[in-house]
Amino acid sequence: MKREYILFPIVGLLSLLFMYAAIAKAMDYGFFVSEMSKSPLLMKYDKQWLAPGVLGVEFLIVALLSFAATRKSGLLLSFFVMLLFTLYLSTLYFFYTNIPCSCGGILGKLSYPTHIIFNAVFTLLAAAGVLLYKTNNAR
Repeated sequence: MKREYILFPIVGLLSLLFMYAAIAKAMDYGFFVSEMSKSPLLMKYDKQWLAPGVLGVEFLIVALLSFAATRKSGLLLSFFVMLLFTLYLSTLYFFYTNIPCSCGGILGKLSYPTHIIFNAVFTLLAAAGVLLYKTNNAR
């Protein structure tokens, strides 16, 4: 089976995930910032800088994944951001109580264990995309 047949859906799924997440947060930006402010891991950070930074990175990933010339960078950034989000959620879930979820849309409705598994699956998809991209373009 050609690697492109696996890589194309991975890029598509990651693009959809980051576009959906960014739009959902942007549409209810006040809630996003409010919930982010309640996070025990983010209390010392300036939300007026962090919140738009998160949105900017999510939209940047979508843009990078959209073009062949920047797709490798988009896959790498997707992997690191998903890994960071997964570690962040896992830390909140296992070490804190009364934990907020600043995720927008349907993702905010997931239980923490389900959300962690969801993120881990997308982290693995992004890692697979990076490996397939490198292998595919090494020829």
